[in-house]
Amino acid sequence: MNRRTFIHAAGATGLSLTSPVGFGATDRAVGGLVKLLEDSPRELIPRELVRLIRKDLRYEDLLAALALAAVRNVQPYPKVGYKYHSVMMLRAVHSTTQHLSSADKWLPIAWAADYFKQTQAEERDADGWRMPARAAASPGSAEAARHALSVALDHWDRDAADAAIVNYAELAHPQEIFSLLFSYGARDLRAIGHKAIAVSNAHFLIDVLGSAQVGPILRSTVAALQNSDADPNPASHDLQPDQPWRQNMQRLHEIPQDWKQGRSDAGARAELRAALYRVSEDQAGKVVVALLRQGISPDAIWRVLFDTAAELLMHESGIVPLHAQTTANALYYAYRVCDDEPTQQLSLLQCAAFIAMFRKLVGATPPEIGLEALQPLAPETSGLDAIDEIFADVAAGRRLQAARKSLGYLQTGGNPQALIAKTRHHLVYNAQGPHDYKFSEAVFDSYAHFANSDWQCRFLSAGMSYFKAPAKRPGPVVDEMLERLKPP
Repeated sequence: MNRRTFIHAAGATGLSLTSPVGFGATDRAVGGLVKLLEDSPRELIPRELVRLIRKDLRYEDLLAALALAAVRNVQPYPKVGYKYHSVMMLRAVHSTTQHLSSADKWLPIAWAADYFKQTQAEERDADGWRMPARAAASPGSAEAARHALSVALDHWDRDAADAAIVNYAELAHPQEIFSLLFSYGARDLRAIGHKAIAVSNAHFLIDVLGSAQVGPILRSTVAALQNSDADPNPASHDLQPDQPWRQNMQRLHEIPQDWKQGRSDAGARAELRAALYRVSEDQAGKVVVALLRQGISPDAIWRVLFDTAAELLMHESGIVPLHAQTTANALYYAYRVCDDEPTQQLSLLQCAAFIAMFRKLVGATPPEIGLEALQPLAPETSGLDAIDEIFADVAAGRRLQAARKSLGYLQTGGNPQALIAKTRHHLVYNAQGPHDYKFSEAVFDSYAHFANSDWQCRFLSAGMSYFKAPAKRPGPVVDEMLERLKPP
């Protein structure tokens, strides 16, 4: 099956989005908020938000406005990352917000609005870019529009892809559009996984916000998929970041029809983990296909991919290995919400390629103690005091000890939701960058989708490698919001 055959055959039936997209104008409330976010000086945003909150501002309207302001004012160039996180972190920011008390629920989005103003200023200083207007062309068929978009994406033609998504969105339902975008989000190993993250973020936002806000979000996402960094046009060159995709596309026909009916096997999991520390990103997909042919379940394979991503971050607690976790979560998100089997298979194979790439980037070798062999350590205290003890270790830089104590706490009946709630609290009060939100919510989301309780305990505990430490004082924006939100 070649790329074009795969893309045109792919049809998603499992997405929750069902309404036509359209490019209708936003409602008046959201439009006014977009103008406020775009035009107000950065230092006045907290004051203006609190003023509106006291007038019954709807959180959903502010999220919609922030998403629109970000995609209209911040482009995914020259890198899919850096300033573009003002767009890509919104799924995580929203996920955090849904679990907060009423007293704290405005803090993450206020922090995100402040970050947007920072990135808006960076964009203005660079070249003053703003998303240009583009009207849909004469209506045709959805099939023709889909074909035009896939051709433009295959040729890495940014302008043609922008025109094509405008047309396609006028004719198609979101589930059809994302069956295409999920596969291209997994296409290449550039931008350390941000393209897959961008697509999952866009799908999530559209699901939450509805069709009125979709046009600019899709245009921004398609632009991100066309960013090849400083490389020449990948359509006419056989470049290393594109080779795993091309090889994995050819491997799809080797996967048995009953590939989802497999088993979990400790020996097979160990074999895959060892391979991910040894083989190249080009060959990682081959190892996964071989395991599927042996009857190993995709869930068992995903478990190893997440385990290895967690181990890489325990090996080196930095921004690059952090993306092994967030990229795996984004690809697993696509695997979950899209029922099209080739897209699911490609997400699985490409995730293995990404993990092998991250291992190479950080120079990791198989640790003597893997996640499955992590030894629990009993906290000296109990209950909620034990959680505070764990985070005291985080604050002191004893992150491995914090992970072991977290595992000891959870394995002896500790409340995982209490641990997650405390982690979110420290995140909200001490976030210093978008990766803090992206990482934490990626861990919580991946944790929630596996039923094995022992695995969940280990995986959540490994998050101590990057979870935020307690703040001596909230960050400036959060501190100001808390002060302004006090009752008069």
